[in-house]
Amino acid sequence: MSKKVLNLIFEIFGHGGGKIKRKSIMLVFMLLSLTLPLGANIGFATTSTTTNVSDQYSGQTDQLNGQNIDENSNEQTSQQNKDAEIADNKQVTAYNKNTVNGSNSSTINHAAAGTTTTSTVTTTQTKFTSSQINDAASRVKTFIDNNNRLPSYVTISSVQVSMPQFLQLLTSNLININNGLTTSVTLKSVAYPSNPTENITSGKIYKSGYLSMAKTILSSIDKNGYAPNYMNTSLGKIRYESLIYLYSKILSYQKTNNQLPSYLTVSAWSSGSSEGSGSTVPSSLQKYLVPTTNAPSTSSTIVNLAKSITSGLTSDYSKAAAIFNWVRDHLSYSFYYDSQKGASGALSSRTANCCDTSHLVVALARAAGIPARYQHGTCTFSSGTYGHVWAQLYVNGKWYYADAVSDSNTFGNIKNWNLNTYSLHGTYASLPF
Repeated sequence: MSKKVLNLIFEIFGHGGGKIKRKSIMLVFMLLSLTLPLGANIGFATTSTTTNVSDQYSGQTDQLNGQNIDENSNEQTSQQNKDAEIADNKQVTAYNKNTVNGSNSSTINHAAAGTTTTSTVTTTQTKFTSSQINDAASRVKTFIDNNNRLPSYVTISSVQVSMPQFLQLLTSNLININNGLTTSVTLKSVAYPSNPTENITSGKIYKSGYLSMAKTILSSIDKNGYAPNYMNTSLGKIRYESLIYLYSKILSYQKTNNQLPSYLTVSAWSSGSSEGSGSTVPSSLQKYLVPTTNAPSTSSTIVNLAKSITSGLTSDYSKAAAIFNWVRDHLSYSFYYDSQKGASGALSSRTANCCDTSHLVVALARAAGIPARYQHGTCTFSSGTYGHVWAQLYVNGKWYYADAVSDSNTFGNIKNWNLNTYSLHGTYASLPF
């Protein structure tokens, strides 16, 4: 060791020029020999750890280093280590969820804080052949002829197609057929029109007219994303519902005769004629006509029962009241929680709680073309206050109560619980429990 180092040690430990014993000097040498290599090892380990964290967590490196900088105690260090372990576990979970077809895609990275996860998503388009669309058109035409209203949807190759979407399929297929093409048509997302209106004089629409109108409809859908409220023709305004009926008849004719008709006779949708009679359900209420698992309004059993109950009745109010009365008079009440049977189970067992009783009311009403929904609340009965579910039916621009669990209730009137004190928790097109 050099004299300069010894002199420095003497200055530090000698306290102003005092003598240093040999044993003290030896102790210093031992401390120096231990401290220098240990410091070198610590520096290397720190550098190595930082590099690994950066590789695995990318943008999270600064966050973890910041935690170390703020380190004030062993307890905090321990908590930070736990936090790092939790983050690591989340990383693995995110990575596993992003595994594609059982193998890790090179385009998917750990979803660490501050990083951007990229993935390749493959989407498939739903397409229908010309014959499939023509077949669906024939079924929709028959439904309208028999029920004097539009169906909520039409099923094509196990896919439920809404009526606005079906109008897009109808007009696209018609144009293809006229051009001698057999190209499949891609299903698009099409919203309902906001306010269908009509002002039309009954008369004939010739082939050139309905072909030109089909092109205009498609252009409008592509531009706006929703079906048109009406189309202007030489006869006046043809409303949305009549357009679906018109083009369903055209393609139904094509299916049967293998050619397009020269013309079709059109009349007002609300005129009461077979060309499009019946009440019109506002687009905002269409969701209350859609069948669900617990309210299968398109099942043959439900449809046939609804027809039987409403046979001979002409007004929506009389039909709704008849459906309510039938369910109230043919089902007994049984206590259990939530939906367990659905409309079909309630009908077969003839006993149900408030949820499944409501499912049967809703299913039958929708099968009859009457919008129906559920409400859930906390209600005060004579025996106490409980959670409760009931149905509501939409008739003549108004929602009517349809709680069929009690013989004391009538259509539109509640007697078995207090309407003035109940708390409403939710209104649903499909009951979530």
